[in-house]
Amino acid sequence: MQRPVSAYTDRDDGLHPYTNPAYYEWWYLDARFDNGYSCVLSWHWLNEFLKPHIPTIQLFIYTPEGKRYVGMEAVDPKDCSASQEYCNVKMGSSYLQQEGKVYRMSMHSRNIGCDLTFQGTIPGWKIGDGQIPINGGEIVQGWVIPCPRARVEGKLFIKDKEIQVKGNGYHDHNWGNTDMYDIFLGWYWGRLNDPKYTIIFSNTQALNGQILPFLYVADDKSTILATDKYDFAVEKEEPDAATGQLYAKIITLKYNGDNIKLRCRLDTKTVVEQNPLPKVNEYNMFNWRFLADYEGEITLDGNTEKIRGETIHERFLFRA
Repeated sequence: MQRPVSAYTDRDDGLHPYTNPAYYEWWYLDARFDNGYSCVLSWHWLNEFLKPHIPTIQLFIYTPEGKRYVGMEAVDPKDCSASQEYCNVKMGSSYLQQEGKVYRMSMHSRNIGCDLTFQGTIPGWKIGDGQIPINGGEIVQGWVIPCPRARVEGKLFIKDKEIQVKGNGYHDHNWGNTDMYDIFLGWYWGRLNDPKYTIIFSNTQALNGQILPFLYVADDKSTILATDKYDFAVEKEEPDAATGQLYAKIITLKYNGDNIKLRCRLDTKTVVEQNPLPKVNEYNMFNWRFLADYEGEITLDGNTEKIRGETIHERFLFRA
């Protein structure tokens, strides 16, 4: 089987500056740990969801008991620096720095924090030239995946408690020269870290009617599939109790190729994060994070293997 090759380079994870007021950029990481803890971190060089866009850091820690701790704060631009050649971001005392295949990071805010090391286990990936293919002239919307999967270890901090952790993680990077809410209606996104396989999916709806799907599958060696030709379906919806907005209770992912076939179902169990985004225009905008069970199978060169586990997936809605 011929495996897809990405032209991803370290430069893709560097800063992509624009001078217009709609320019935004962020680096995102998440991790799930063997002891039941998980975390989500974002370095917003210029925060797309505030107006005007300003630098912010955001940290979420989830405990095995279902408690949620949040740290977020604005950072003075004079205390921010980033390289355009590779990932080397400093925002106040928080930093994210690439050293070969290793990412070292530290983020602390409001009595919680993380000091973690992400060791990439499969190569970075990008779609074509790293731009989401929007019809619209000079519109730029960049998305690259420097760490589709990583071994993660280090420490979490919750008030005066220090927690040793190790597990697996993910890192991607977004930027653009146009506000997302002027282009997109919203999207679903998620990643599944099965013991052997890594699956990343997204399904984005643009305001111009375009549907922009993406499916990435890797095994423990390298990428085996990266495509925009797959079937994403919301099989069942339920209203969110806090907002009344519908979200996917059941999602199915399907791909039927010559050498690889995928069938996967996600069953959402709980809403772990529900955030009405700041009011920056006439629309209501929301972000949800869900905990789900997944189950399915992958057939590779005639060999079929079952996949099953637990994962987090997300929903953005820009015009409710």
